[in-house]
Amino acid sequence: MLSALWPRSHKLKAIFLDYDGTLREFEDRPELAVPTPEVQRLLAALNARPDLVVHIISGRDADFLKEHFGMHTRITLIAEHERRVAGRFQICPDSHSWSSNSQAWKELICREVIDFDTPMEGCRWEKKTTSLVWHYRGMSDQVLGDSMAENLVERLEDLKTLHSLDVKISLGDKIVEISSRSVTKGSVMRRLCEARAMTKEPFGSVLVAGDGESDESMFQVAPHDFLTVKVGHADTHARFYVDNPAHLRSILWQLVS
Repeated sequence: MLSALWPRSHKLKAIFLDYDGTLREFEDRPELAVPTPEVQRLLAALNARPDLVVHIISGRDADFLKEHFGMHTRITLIAEHERRVAGRFQICPDSHSWSSNSQAWKELICREVIDFDTPMEGCRWEKKTTSLVWHYRGMSDQVLGDSMAENLVERLEDLKTLHSLDVKISLGDKIVEISSRSVTKGSVMRRLCEARAMTKEPFGSVLVAGDGESDESMFQVAPHDFLTVKVGHADTHARFYVDNPAHLRSILWQLVS
């Protein structure tokens, strides 16, 4: 079945991979989820294939991606879901107003929500360039964490309505994320694929894999002939499921074998 979906040919093919929960298993604290030796061996094998153009498109910041993946010189590293490609080249935001608007809504949420939150063990806020993320994977009482996440989403939706914020609020796998609607993984992936097509040598095949809500934007914009894979069994726009990151890695190993 894999050979039918991913034909063996010398034509250039693309792979777009999320990192946390997709290529690598989650950890209670994100800083612990560094690449394992197996992940690094797999990426080295993918990097060595001249017929593959691999992209890691992640919510991680550019420093993390460069530190852990910078040695794979043919892999494109796309940081924080944004139009910024770490250590390779830069796809600039659409305009200065994008940056100003992004900063404005983040300052509002910090002022109205984050600054008033009571710190609790096992949960924390992460401030990124294009988003704010509340993590609660480390909470010992996950039922309480789920309830707090639902309440937080309600508070954020109220703020969004009250101030007409152009943001997306997502309840993910032990996270709540608030992000700019103007910056999505899907828009970045589409732009890169379209740029390739403009050279009159479009990718012969494209594989897209992710586990979270932010990855759905890639599945939604992907043409039907893209091989889209959801890691886990949540509702998705992807065509196929795999059980976990280990299952996805086994498929990627098949592609390079």
